[in-house]
Amino acid sequence: MRVTFIKPPVGGILGLEMLTFVEPLGPICVAACLERDGHECKVIDLRIDGEEHGMAQCRKFGPQVVGLQCNFTTERNRTVRLAKRIKREMPDTLVVVGGHDASRDPDWFHDSSIDVIAIGDGEEVMPPLVNAMRDGRDLRGVPGLLLREKDQWVSTGHAPTRPDLDGYPMPARHLIKQYAPHYYINFNKPLALMETARGCPFRCNFCSVWKFHEATFRQKSPERVVEELRQIEAPNIFITDDIFWMDVRRGEEMARQIKKSGIKKFFTVQTRTDIIVKFPHLIEMWKDCGRLAIFLGLESVTDEGLAAVNKKNKACNNVKAIELLKELGVGFTPNFIVDPAWDREDFARLRDWISEMGAYNSGFSILTPLPGTDLWNTAKMDVTTYDWEMYDIVHAVLPTKLPLHEFYAEYSRLWQHALDVRYKYKGKIKTYAQLGAALAMGKVSFNAVRKGMNIAKVFSKPDTFLKAHEM
Repeated sequence: MRVTFIKPPVGGILGLEMLTFVEPLGPICVAACLERDGHECKVIDLRIDGEEHGMAQCRKFGPQVVGLQCNFTTERNRTVRLAKRIKREMPDTLVVVGGHDASRDPDWFHDSSIDVIAIGDGEEVMPPLVNAMRDGRDLRGVPGLLLREKDQWVSTGHAPTRPDLDGYPMPARHLIKQYAPHYYINFNKPLALMETARGCPFRCNFCSVWKFHEATFRQKSPERVVEELRQIEAPNIFITDDIFWMDVRRGEEMARQIKKSGIKKFFTVQTRTDIIVKFPHLIEMWKDCGRLAIFLGLESVTDEGLAAVNKKNKACNNVKAIELLKELGVGFTPNFIVDPAWDREDFARLRDWISEMGAYNSGFSILTPLPGTDLWNTAKMDVTTYDWEMYDIVHAVLPTKLPLHEFYAEYSRLWQHALDVRYKYKGKIKTYAQLGAALAMGKVSFNAVRKGMNIAKVFSKPDTFLKAHEM
């Protein structure tokens, strides 16, 4: 069987892919399983190829199955629009939609252009589906599907969950080799994504990860991690685990084996501040594996704010962790949740904290109830719009306590304040020199540098966000 996976084109109100433009890891993981079963796969990234050229490639390949991954709520309309085009141009092709958003809220994808909605781990759903098509078996015998049968949708039951991630083949990176030079995060290019674990045992109310994985946490062995690293050519690795170093002993062993292998990469990881505070030696061990940067979902600077999102952490850990990272010379990017219910004092408190901590790389996400999360269940009756493009975590889709224009004035001021703190600590000349060096060394494209340098200026203007509410 011939199977094509298509990544939809860039879209959205602000084009937030300007700073992070990453490879489609899910499709190449699923494709690896399909190739192991003898199927022929192709991955098309319309963000790079453009829609017309990409669709021409798809038609030439002549797939019997096309898979569309919808991970983010903002991708919904783009995904359905693409499904309609595929059905129009290749009516005999089976169109399958999967990914986090489709699994969280499959009923939304009940569209005549979509034949199947895959719910759960793609590696457990797609190979049995394609194998059943090849063998002429009824798809109703494949767990993890919603099948469109005329005007009805039929569920085939719950998809299985594989506890041993080592049993999966290596991601089929050869299918995106032509795209590899284009992927980056911030100013690190080329970039590869790598998964060493799935799921999260914590239950933050704004997060869908633990929902998707049903509160399970599964890990790859250190040996498997090193084996996969050997096959990645990119010098920069973003580890997709939602909480890295959850298993401290495994984190230690991974670092030992990577160091022993001689592999040196620039790793960007995501973890919790309480883990850093309790086990700072992990930071030092991973520094020996190359370079290290850490994304920190701090969410709030107060214990009350952390409790409100069920973060299960303490604000003092946020302070201690940043002080440790500074001492160890490790870069960090904090991210905070801005509640639409904030008043001016809440914004001022966060600005003061950023100044005090020198957290100039800070980012700010507006609390957004995404379908399938606990927050959605409690707040869905209060949302002000169903324009899914606005669910990009930089627009308010819940009522704001302050008048909307004042809320965005305070929100945009946060972005400007972070830029001011950056210039205070690093200086404008040094900042621009570093960007110039990244460009000269080919670590990022000129277009990405231009957009990256512009984002703080764009986000520092309230009109940037107000425009979407006026449409």
